[in-house]
Amino acid sequence: MLSYCFFEGAIASKGKASQMAADVDMDAAGGEGWGDDAELQLDEDGFMDAREGLGDDGLGKEERGGWEVEEDLDLPPELDVPGGAGGGAEDGFFVPPTKGMSPTQMWCNNSQLPVDHILAGSFETAMRLLHDQVGVVNFSPYKSLFMQTLSRGSTCYLGLPSLPCLRGHPQRNWKDCGAKQGLPAVGLRLSDLISRLQQCYQLTTAGRFEEAVERFRTILLSVPLLVVDNKQEIAEAQQLITICREYIVGLTMETERKKLPKDTLEQQKRLCEMAAYFTHCNLQPVHMMLVLRTALNLFFKLGNFKTAASFARRLLELGPRPDVAQQTRKILAACEKTLTDAHQLNYDPHNPFDLCAASFVPLYRGRPVEKCPLSGACYCPPYKGQVCRVTQVTEIGKDVIGLRKKITSYILPLTIEDNVVHFERLTGHPLTFSSSLVVLTNTQPWIVLFRYKRATFSSSQS
Repeated sequence: MLSYCFFEGAIASKGKASQMAADVDMDAAGGEGWGDDAELQLDEDGFMDAREGLGDDGLGKEERGGWEVEEDLDLPPELDVPGGAGGGAEDGFFVPPTKGMSPTQMWCNNSQLPVDHILAGSFETAMRLLHDQVGVVNFSPYKSLFMQTLSRGSTCYLGLPSLPCLRGHPQRNWKDCGAKQGLPAVGLRLSDLISRLQQCYQLTTAGRFEEAVERFRTILLSVPLLVVDNKQEIAEAQQLITICREYIVGLTMETERKKLPKDTLEQQKRLCEMAAYFTHCNLQPVHMMLVLRTALNLFFKLGNFKTAASFARRLLELGPRPDVAQQTRKILAACEKTLTDAHQLNYDPHNPFDLCAASFVPLYRGRPVEKCPLSGACYCPPYKGQVCRVTQVTEIGKDVIGLRKKITSYILPLTIEDNVVHFERLTGHPLTFSSSLVVLTNTQPWIVLFRYKRATFSSSQS
């Protein structure tokens, strides 16, 4: 099929092809100038030998080499270049260096503390550690703490004008760490939480219970994000957890008590019971005096003078103000005239008990108890598996491995025998004891080494 260019088609469409086309007979044979190549000689079958169309000087002769290039040259051996696809610097190609490991990735590899993973920006692994160590199942209250902690994980500084900012990663062990043993600098310290505790005490004294509970809970949730190294700080952190738990349980119960009606006798008895339970929370003396005064007044009005007298004696032992002490002595004198209780209550001051943080009923010694793995708050068995009312993040009764305060050790009892018992209780695996190594009697891949009376667990399975 013939094809025409644009100009030939344009000329033909305008009727001018006869003027510019060649007026030659199409069947006319070419002249001598075209040569013999214009004629193709075929045999009877319509074929011809390709070599017949070439002369003696044709390109089809194998015995005649067209290009005779000598390839065997003697070159010095130092000029030998290894074969390959190229890519060297002499060929104009750039070979980039191998990508190294970022500081944040090294932080995650070197530590099993949740705060280090948060500072590295690895929220997923931090959540998994909190779930395994303290049983956290609801991470919504931790969102603000995570973001505050992450903001302290890196720094930005300007190298030169008009250039992007450079990022730095501060490390807490920068003096003795190597290239791959760095750990992030933690901005939150135990002393910071203790200073916040004083603010919570002031709110409690002012009667702002709901705000105080939120502050106490924030401190409690921040304890797993601490890094402590010595026994004193460990004991202070555990004491801080206990203080926050006692205040959260007591203030929450007092807030609920004030919301209850007091029209019937049963309702009044319930109010007195909750006020009596509050006196068994471990509070500061200034707050315990206020709690005892409330319980004393309620029990005196109810006619339970014997129990009211016990509250009066406890109040006088704390050394209240002179006016409060004088009024308390008058009430005590009135109660001693009739040392009886008019109504039977679910309260025994002489029998030790734990307080259920959900139902606010006493759990006397010997009864089954479920505890929060983080706060240690006690609950009745039906509340197992629910979210703790104190922390609002942990699961009640969940089996966990415990808080990890140091990089290589769990906080366990100091004797080897106690460590063995504690490990058996946590894992359910029996141990055989030796002087330097404790090995499982079955084939579980655990290695338990005791160094300096402290347990260091390392597992071949994560």
